Amino acid sequence: MSEQCVFCGHKHLIDKNTRYIYQKDQQMLVVDNVPCLECAFCGEQYFDALVLHQIENDYLAISQHQKQPARTMQVAVEEFSNLLS
Repeated sequence: MSEQCVFCGHKHLIDKNTRYIYQKDQQMLVVDNVPCLECAFCGEQYFDALVLHQIENDYLAISQHQKQPARTMQVAVEEFSNLLS
């Protein structure tokens, strides 16, 4: 991977762990402590393809009831237009 942000061109990418939200159809999986590279200037994040593939496989196992998630949480959903009123 290039050590330059393709979004802003800044050359300082740092190793970081972050939260990744995988969404498919009306389901989502929130994964904490996912390794990535993050641009120190604009915050753009870059994930290794193997990491994303592992997250997708985990999502499929959970959605097919082959694996239980560590925990579940409720998520509020709102239309942007409703926020304006």
